[in-house]
Amino acid sequence: MPRVSPNKTWSGLIGGVVAAGMVGLGFALLTTVGLHPGRMIVGGMVLGLVAQAGDLFESALKREYGVKDASTLIPGHGGFMDRVDGLTAAAVAAAIFAMAVNIHAPARALLGLN
Repeated sequence: MPRVSPNKTWSGLIGGVVAAGMVGLGFALLTTVGLHPGRMIVGGMVLGLVAQAGDLFESALKREYGVKDASTLIPGHGGFMDRVDGLTAAAVAAAIFAMAVNIHAPARALLGLN
């Protein structure tokens, strides 16, 4: 989306999604609760895509309203939300998914332990 965020690249998207999948794999391999590595890879990759979408959404909002920086808290970085927009989107998506699967034990649902 060059009009929304001209510095984003396809290689950055692919690298971010692959890295998120590898973090999921690492998490599965380093825990002792019996997580399924494939499920953690896919979950990480999906959340990586959601994070990218959250970043693009925030960039689109800033362009729509003609705002260069969302704040001056972190000078030269577009503001605080530019640092956490993807994290925010991924956290909300993970929470919605987990509660939809098992409202009484969302953490277990997110980890596939149901």
